[in-house]
Amino acid sequence: MYIDESGDSQSFQEGGSKILVLTGCIINELDKIDMENRFREIKKSYYFDPDIEIKSNFLRYANPDITDINSPIKLNSRDRYDALERDITIFLKNIKVHIIAVAINKAGYWQRYPAQNPYNAAYIFLCERFQTFLHFKDALGICIIDPREGRIIKRYIDKELDEWHNLLRWQGGGFWKQCPRIIERVLFASSERTAGIQISDLYCYPILNVFEYNKKLGEYWRFDEITYPKFYFHTSEVENLGGEENIKPIIDGTGLKFFPSETKKDFRFYQ
Repeated sequence: MYIDESGDSQSFQEGGSKILVLTGCIINELDKIDMENRFREIKKSYYFDPDIEIKSNFLRYANPDITDINSPIKLNSRDRYDALERDITIFLKNIKVHIIAVAINKAGYWQRYPAQNPYNAAYIFLCERFQTFLHFKDALGICIIDPREGRIIKRYIDKELDEWHNLLRWQGGGFWKQCPRIIERVLFASSERTAGIQISDLYCYPILNVFEYNKKLGEYWRFDEITYPKFYFHTSEVENLGGEENIKPIIDGTGLKFFPSETKKDFRFYQ
């Protein structure tokens, strides 16, 4: 499970986001080489460099219509940019991955747990859901995360995160459940050299966009078309739509955890 975040854990006084999203992109080891080769081919076709880093903010900066930001990946024509975005979208739609995400409403979280870091809670919730996924697949898994990203400086929390990871593996109790199918320590890897983390970020930002700007399903195409269909679920319900049955995956609590749950009423996505 490659992990990346959108938003931050900063206070509102420091200009922090309303929402912190931690997303895990689960990739089967048997699919990894082909997936990375396809991603590298896209990069090479547009930048002649298969090692260039492409994440959500990098992709936005490639847009030639954004003139106030200089970026080494900015393209010189809108047609070229539209083609890149189309190829990335097709890639993300077609690859075989499962997405698990945790969205923390920071205001609600700090009302319940003043002065505590919401990142730790998000990581615990994420690992618990990864454990559920691994249980249903009868598999083992590892967690890989970027040690430095955005405004969350993980070099200050990596030791704490490693301790939480160890507790999750070996101890149950408290407010978390044991996660014995997650093996090894949490592994830190730079996103610029780790395709899985870049891919995770491309799925992650649309989730932040929906909650940060209080949107609902149908109002942000990247979420609707790219991220939402990849959410992990292991149960479903049947809806009757005008005499036609439709299988609707239940992602709430499995593929997507929102916390605190009592604040869902404040967000249009849940209305």
